[in-house]
Amino acid sequence: MDASWACSAAYVYVLHLPPASRAWEYLRRNPRYVCDWMHHRRSPSQRIAARWGLASLMDPRIDAREVLPVWVIDDSAPVTLVRDAMGHAQTDMDGGGRFSLWRLAGRKILVGEGERIRLVVNSSAKAVQVRLGGNLREGDRFASQIPAAADERAVWTALTGFRALTPVSGRGHAPPSDRPGRADVFHVRALQVLDGLAAEGTQRELAVALFGVRAVARGWQPDSALRAQLRYLIRRAGELMEGGYRSLVDSDPAVIGSHDSGGNRSKRATNYV
Repeated sequence: MDASWACSAAYVYVLHLPPASRAWEYLRRNPRYVCDWMHHRRSPSQRIAARWGLASLMDPRIDAREVLPVWVIDDSAPVTLVRDAMGHAQTDMDGGGRFSLWRLAGRKILVGEGERIRLVVNSSAKAVQVRLGGNLREGDRFASQIPAAADERAVWTALTGFRALTPVSGRGHAPPSDRPGRADVFHVRALQVLDGLAAEGTQRELAVALFGVRAVARGWQPDSALRAQLRYLIRRAGELMEGGYRSLVDSDPAVIGSHDSGGNRSKRATNYV
């Protein structure tokens, strides 16, 4: 039996993942997703990928430190960055107000979507997704184009998230790292539980790995709080793996928009940078 799951230190990286990356950690442990990837990896299918909320199938053997998932779960209208054809005056004369893919702080990936391109930038705090208009080029002044029916709060969050990735006067700064909270620790333990169950570990073995030998020796009774906590972890981890991971993507405020809303395609508000 593979006991590598019993080392809690191997899961520390999960503490600092954004919600959308944690969603990938749950999905890549789903046996049905692994089966789909095995059968369709040589003939990529957007239909199969969309079944799981992804733009394309990704290798489940690679964790979220190496993979930048592109989610297409949220149906709200996206923000599109376009060239500012009106030539609005810039207050920042050093080029900070111009579009530059390489000056954005974080891991970047471009995904083709017909006439447009989806830009995904993953910083240490969150993932930001926007679309790039076909006329936008490196060094252009740019504007944000938003369908009139878009969720204002989600749009504002996405725009401020995108601006935060742009260094001021060419000098980037690392975002402050928050101390892990209870929810962060929960996800570490839930993922460890999934790996332990996949390796056919017993509930007592899971409890020892999560809470320590002494805690189990003191509190491993049939109706103990320790056992109730473990049962809860097992149930919630299974729910998140089977589809609840989608709620993590939705909870990441900067991951907005996956599809154009046909009825609102001609009604757009434009903000100039």
